[in-house]
Amino acid sequence: MTCLLLLLAASASAVTPTSQKAISLDEALEIALQNHPRLKMANAEIERSRAARGEVWDGGSTSFSYSWGQLNGEYRKDNELSVEQSLASLLTPFYKNALVNAQVTTGSNYRDMVKKEIVAEVKRAWVYYQYALHLYRLYGEQEELALKLRESGELRYQQGDIDQTQRNMIATLAADLHTRSLQAREEMELASRRFAWACYAGAPVVPNDSSLAVLPLSLQDRPLSAAHLNYFASQVQEKKSELRIERSKFFPEFSLGYVRQKIAPLNGLNSWMVGVSFPILFFPQRSRSKQAKVNLQIAEWQAEQNRVQLNNQVEELYRRARQQQESLDYYSKAALKEAEALQESALLKFKESEINITDFVQSLNASRDIRRSYIETVYAYNVSVLEIELYTE
Repeated sequence: MTCLLLLLAASASAVTPTSQKAISLDEALEIALQNHPRLKMANAEIERSRAARGEVWDGGSTSFSYSWGQLNGEYRKDNELSVEQSLASLLTPFYKNALVNAQVTTGSNYRDMVKKEIVAEVKRAWVYYQYALHLYRLYGEQEELALKLRESGELRYQQGDIDQTQRNMIATLAADLHTRSLQAREEMELASRRFAWACYAGAPVVPNDSSLAVLPLSLQDRPLSAAHLNYFASQVQEKKSELRIERSKFFPEFSLGYVRQKIAPLNGLNSWMVGVSFPILFFPQRSRSKQAKVNLQIAEWQAEQNRVQLNNQVEELYRRARQQQESLDYYSKAALKEAEALQESALLKFKESEINITDFVQSLNASRDIRRSYIETVYAYNVSVLEIELYTE
């Protein structure tokens, strides 16, 4: 077992280009949160919502009019200047301001969701790199072993200890492992690029921790993500504010006006006007209010559906993580030891010519498959843990 762990924990410098900078997870998260465009866009959305506060009160254009001529009698030089400003409904600005507050809150909750998603994205790229690196190391180790066996097989073939078929089996094993090693290296390079993309680093970076770490997880159920739940709730609040705005438009709209007249023989005649306007036919506004009410109902249903789906997804992730944890316990307690013992026994028997080539190749493949399955299970388990962190507090 010690030999196996040493092989899996070989130095990452052997497969990591020196041009890539190794950074810690905290550094990666800091870079991503500083540079990620999704977070910048989320902050811009909040600022745009705040900028809409200037539209809360909209009384429309100010009306100016000037009249001259025979306004009253025969005198042709009479004139009149009037100014009128609509104040609109007194309730509508109040509810528009509430809508802006709701939109800002929605934007803030969405930004919190984006932060969690960026953190999860970086961590997924982190564990994927560790997975690809250890898979590459596994096939590199196996390829090196197969090459030595191929040399030994050639010698035995020349000595007449094995026939052409057995010689070809060893050569096929070496060629297969060489191909798998090349594929694993390509996947490792892809994992390196994916990590840099997730961080938005602008330069090649790789994790400074090359260990195949198993992330901790408490199997006690945790509350659902407050960022997600608050986002669902704030969307409903927006629709409530929109409904209140439409209903407020049933109330009268007010206007103020000023008139200055010169009507011969009098000059400097001043007067003020206060007006009230309301629609005689309420059908269009009633229709808009009904639409806003339906939109609110849809938003409430959507929020509840999202909450239920989120809860179901978390429960499924917990079940999957528990199953994967059981598999990891099996590998760490028994399977990895059995894999090492199987490989060592096969190598010893091959050296002493106590095993045929078919059984020997099967033993090596079985040992390698166990170790590969362990690496894959660790990666799958870590992804489940990160998904749980994303969707819970």
